[in-house]
Amino acid sequence: MENFDNIIYGIISIFIAIGIVVLVRTIIKVKLGKLQGTQKLLGLVLLIVIGMESAYLGLQFDLFTLAASIIASLGVAFALVSFALQNHLKNMVAGIGLYLNKRIDIGDIIEIDDKKGTRVEFHLIKTIALTDDGKFMNIPNLKFSETIVCLFPTVRGKNKMALGERYNILSDKETHVNDDT
Repeated sequence: MENFDNIIYGIISIFIAIGIVVLVRTIIKVKLGKLQGTQKLLGLVLLIVIGMESAYLGLQFDLFTLAASIIASLGVAFALVSFALQNHLKNMVAGIGLYLNKRIDIGDIIEIDDKKGTRVEFHLIKTIALTDDGKFMNIPNLKFSETIVCLFPTVRGKNKMALGERYNILSDKETHVNDDT
């Protein structure tokens, strides 16, 4: 019987919360209709009502112990997955840093670990460079922050088409070489 009463109180509180949101929405439209940003105010009121309603229902139905155990389990799972994907996550963060770095761009010549190549592709976890002898180097983005990298920037704008044409020609040669093997 007590559970039935809790369910009834929960349903009544949901209807009261919906009534409050509708009332506030109507007041905002009527009184503040010409004012810009009123949707943000309604959103704020909606968040407050949802938070209070969630707290009430959580206490009423004892959902916080269940939620705490689920959150703890998800935290442990996230820690295990993060530990397993640690190198990929580091490369992703380094890739975002490289993307935001204005000093390095596609077409720049890079020298890393005594290997030199032209940066032709950029991915979230790796950078692809083309060496002078037509080989592709896959460089993990984390390598750019762990080792010394010599950067020889090209002139922006004019050389991009020339690089693209050269890359397509070399890419065709590389594909042709792979077809013969």
